[in-house]
Amino acid sequence: MSFKKLLCFVVLCTLILTGMYSIASGQNQEGNTNPDLNIDLEFGTAISKENELPFWLHSSRWGIIDRNQTNGFVRVAPTLDLGTAGPVELQAGGELISRIAEDNAIFFNEAYLQANWKIFRFVGGRKKERIGMTDSSMTNGSMIQSGNASPIPKIRIYTPKFVGIPGTHNWLSFKGYFGHGWMGNGRYIDDPWLHQKYFYLKALPKSYPLQLFGGIVQSTLWAGTHPTYGDLPDGLGDFWNVFTAQESDAENAEPSATGEAVGSSIGIYDFGISYDYNGYSGIIHRQFYMETGAGAKFRNVWDGLWGASITWNKEFQLINRLSWSHLYTKRQSSQEHRGDPPYGADGYYGNSTYRSGWTYHGRTIGNPLMFTDGIGIGIDNNIVIAHQFGLGGEIGKINYSLTGTYSRNYGSIRTVGFTGRQDQYSLLLQTSVNIKNNMDLNMDLAYDTGDLYPDQIGGMVSLVYKIR
Repeated sequence: MSFKKLLCFVVLCTLILTGMYSIASGQNQEGNTNPDLNIDLEFGTAISKENELPFWLHSSRWGIIDRNQTNGFVRVAPTLDLGTAGPVELQAGGELISRIAEDNAIFFNEAYLQANWKIFRFVGGRKKERIGMTDSSMTNGSMIQSGNASPIPKIRIYTPKFVGIPGTHNWLSFKGYFGHGWMGNGRYIDDPWLHQKYFYLKALPKSYPLQLFGGIVQSTLWAGTHPTYGDLPDGLGDFWNVFTAQESDAENAEPSATGEAVGSSIGIYDFGISYDYNGYSGIIHRQFYMETGAGAKFRNVWDGLWGASITWNKEFQLINRLSWSHLYTKRQSSQEHRGDPPYGADGYYGNSTYRSGWTYHGRTIGNPLMFTDGIGIGIDNNIVIAHQFGLGGEIGKINYSLTGTYSRNYGSIRTVGFTGRQDQYSLLLQTSVNIKNNMDLNMDLAYDTGDLYPDQIGGMVSLVYKIR
């Protein structure tokens, strides 16, 4: 039996057994026969005067908004608490999107089953997630997986919280993750698989105002059907090569898999400090990006993502959170720090075999400032220097956040795109007000000016009705 068939069989059996156990437990345990159902209904529209929406109106929105001029959308997002099956807590959820735009679509952006058992969580299906220790609320997103693209169908088991290591008296804790995903077709290589894992350690107990953390994250595209080489290796032995980042000796392996690791891998070393003291909390972090052995050996030590954020719970709420992030991807494994082109040869988020790169449904999975146009194959802009500043707070009953992004964009060395430096400023104002106990009105205003995008302004309005 191939690894693909074995994996599908295991997933199917797990879902069937979990569902049967849930039904049986619900019939035998008082209070579990009527699951709790919550539904979010959202009706919205996004418009601009140009042919494309401003950058932050369509980016970092889970792939829901089409980048073209006008969007009308309806979002239906139910979550279902299925109760307990013995020691296991079960949940299910979904998100159905109906969008009217240049790219009309009706699709499930989420559809998942979730099981919590002790320190572990199992999720099967599509569910939104971010990977990387960043402040996702006000920064431009982790380098490994942000909220820019639609959720990828996966099975994953992980520890959602840091878990104390026995014998360390809570001075050391860990967080782990293992996932397998399906990237689907419509790519240069059809139906590749996604292998993901991470491991973090955190020092100092929760009672301390500071905690130190560090970890490593790996994501690999592998297997699939290549237009020239045909079906690429997908057996258990090939999975082990992917898991351990080894080369392949399979006869049907892609040429790049001999002498190099199987598939297309990217990763980060993730370090930082989190703090929580006297009403103030936040994070200071640094992600070192790696795509080849040079990055793994810290040759690209300057490339990556910096970030810092602080929030406070004080009487003064006009401003109660601040953030800053800095993205730098100019080195690209160059032996020496250079100015304008040429750069190093890595071509971040891209790959010579898996040419669609680190994208899903026309959007980069990682940081949105490294983008694809959603039409051609590959990454259009992966040499970027950017700063983003944000602040937020409350004005009366209005909750707001304001972010400003300045970027220097140099295109990509591997794809046909623009050349030379193009500077860009992108602003986003987001507001939300509760007009009833179960109804929120959201209004966003975005503005672009610079060399990369046309000077334009656009807005989004949505009404969210919560059924509880």
